[in-house]
Amino acid sequence: MVFRALTMRWSQVEKLIHHRPAEWRINPRREFFHVSVDIAVEAVRECVLEVNGNDAWEAGKIHPIGGHDRVVLALEAGEVFMLLARPSLFDGGGWKPLDLWQSHADGDQLEIYAAGVPDEAAGLSDGDVGGDDDPVPHLDAAGSVANGVLIGRERLVPGDRILWMRDGEQPGTCKGVVFEAREYCQVACRTWNPQVSPEGMPLILNYLEREPSPAMAAVSQLTLRLPEPRTWFPRSAPREELTFPLPGSERWLPQLRLKKDRPSGRGRRSA
Repeated sequence: MVFRALTMRWSQVEKLIHHRPAEWRINPRREFFHVSVDIAVEAVRECVLEVNGNDAWEAGKIHPIGGHDRVVLALEAGEVFMLLARPSLFDGGGWKPLDLWQSHADGDQLEIYAAGVPDEAAGLSDGDVGGDDDPVPHLDAAGSVANGVLIGRERLVPGDRILWMRDGEQPGTCKGVVFEAREYCQVACRTWNPQVSPEGMPLILNYLEREPSPAMAAVSQLTLRLPEPRTWFPRSAPREELTFPLPGSERWLPQLRLKKDRPSGRGRRSA
């Protein structure tokens, strides 16, 4: 296996991949292609971006995350995320921006896993123990297929929202997609093309190296006016000690479990 990656809407991705490289087919009736590895990998990434990128999500609505949902977003360089929270539902203070994130390379990936309890998730920005550990470092049970390089790990509490912003093709335009955590969630961001700052520092999810565009600022203001979340819990203090060990990779990627332990049903957006 030369290339393996985590994705969602996998059946759509697979169908698109088999239609995209038509000129590389050895026989129009057979599923065999003659193409270099680099071109094949790039074709897969383009298909993943088309199916799971910013343009594939509907704007103007809130996309809830809960249950068994595992959301995997395909990113392009320069896209910006705003993490929003309600400190209280009773003080009238409204939504507050907690953090700004940025994708630094085409092909970066943001993963959002619904968690059952708060102790299953950890965040680097929150100062949690385990917040710098990769929740899914490998894509196979044997640990021989490495996942992308982890560049960010954060946690969401019920009621948190993520605004995903991408500048449009036309100047002064921006598309914003909103996700809402209905349960506790584990967030991970990874790259296959690590970037560094001019000073030689690795660029991680929380490092904003660009100024958000005026169009992004306008979309952010509209998002701050959205109504209250469906569910809400206050954010907890940093966890300096673990009551229970953080879950292993099989918690977030059921394919790594023994067949008898895999769930019979999957979330609406399972990877």
